[in-house]
Amino acid sequence: MSFMGKAGFAVAALGLAAGSVLGAGSATATGNQWASIAVSKGELIYGTSADEADAPSAEAVALADCHYADCEVLVTWANGCGALVQSDDAFAWAIGANRAEAERVAYEQLSTVTPTAILANTGSANLSGAKIVDVICTANAR
Repeated sequence: MSFMGKAGFAVAALGLAAGSVLGAGSATATGNQWASIAVSKGELIYGTSADEADAPSAEAVALADCHYADCEVLVTWANGCGALVQSDDAFAWAIGANRAEAERVAYEQLSTVTPTAILANTGSANLSGAKIVDVICTANAR
């Protein structure tokens, strides 16, 4: 699966540290289901995982699903959803307790580069040029 061009990696780099921590519980906590998104910078391809037993497993599955040697883990989380969104200028991602929250925050992140992207979350996607690339949820997401 491929998505938006290299300009979006600037947006991705800004949120990586914060996005990697949100939603992450203890890897050994009972009942957690883990998911991850990995991205290839060279080919702009991504891979995903969901419902894995721990963070390392989720990351390994996402990296394998990405299919390129330069794939790197973009974000890993427990018990929720992750959303990838794009515009003509950039891409962004976010995680949340459910699909709606992940999409909303991802559009907010994208709006730092594409100000009209926030309109996509209010039903005005044609005006913003922003769209959802993918949403990945664990089975126990709220």
